[in-house]
Amino acid sequence: MKQLFVLLLIFSTFSLTAQTFEELIQTGNQQYSDGNFEASALSYEQAFELQEGNASQYYNAACSWALAGNTDKATIHLILSVDKGWLNLAHMERDPDLESLHDLPTWAPILATVAEKKAEYEKDFDLPLKAQLEEIYMKDQTLRSIHEEITKKFGYDSPEKDYFNTIWTQEDSLLLLECEDIIEKHGWVGRSQVGGKANTALFLVIQHASLEAQEKYIPLLQASVEAGESSGSHLALMQDRILMRKDQPQIYGSQVSYNQETGEGSVFEIQDPEYVNQRRKAIGLGPIEDYLKNWNIEWTVPQKEK
Repeated sequence: MKQLFVLLLIFSTFSLTAQTFEELIQTGNQQYSDGNFEASALSYEQAFELQEGNASQYYNAACSWALAGNTDKATIHLILSVDKGWLNLAHMERDPDLESLHDLPTWAPILATVAEKKAEYEKDFDLPLKAQLEEIYMKDQTLRSIHEEITKKFGYDSPEKDYFNTIWTQEDSLLLLECEDIIEKHGWVGRSQVGGKANTALFLVIQHASLEAQEKYIPLLQASVEAGESSGSHLALMQDRILMRKDQPQIYGSQVSYNQETGEGSVFEIQDPEYVNQRRKAIGLGPIEDYLKNWNIEWTVPQKEK
């Protein structure tokens, strides 16, 4: 019996260490979503033992440690996040996950460091345009962030939901007009001009626009990606959206449908689905099986490379 226990222990340890960096980060993200903050923090810690994380990953670890009650480790990971380039000062200041750090003597110096780095990073930006686009980003995302809550509260076919959809459609139309004006004057402004969030705002608004608008502006997005000024994942998502709307197989598997009545999700047709992860990796997207977990969809197509 003792020998069996030892063998089980060895197997268990091997299984744990066999997890990849990406798997541990994914586990930490899921544990955070489930409210298991200490477990989440430990998963991040194990991931960072395998390799260094990026600014967002260290920031997420700081949040988990703070919520788990370990302010020392939260502070360490927050500093690592700043060292790696975390610049979202406004989010850091108002993030409820980090409230337990506010009274520590390290909090103000960390904020000051972020503010200094942010000012240096943005010194050549078009700051008025950046502010305009970041406001567009906020408007585009706000109604979408409460869509599920509205649906649950009033029902999918309710008059309240219909009214919400009307407001949403109107807001999207206004934001499209504003973005078209920006593109007409400045082109598809890149990250070196306005920063990542503002650059993403253009993508989001066009991604939520009509097929005609998407086909009109995707060449500008593609040129921006090729110049290193926009994210390749933005281009992939828009390409898939266009193909889906034209009833053609998508390339990267980003487009899914969700049945509100049954709660089931499904993936729109993908061309050569056995190579989808190879294509996703090349454009900067993670494995499709991880992506589809957001809709509780299991991906079962074995993957190949060529």
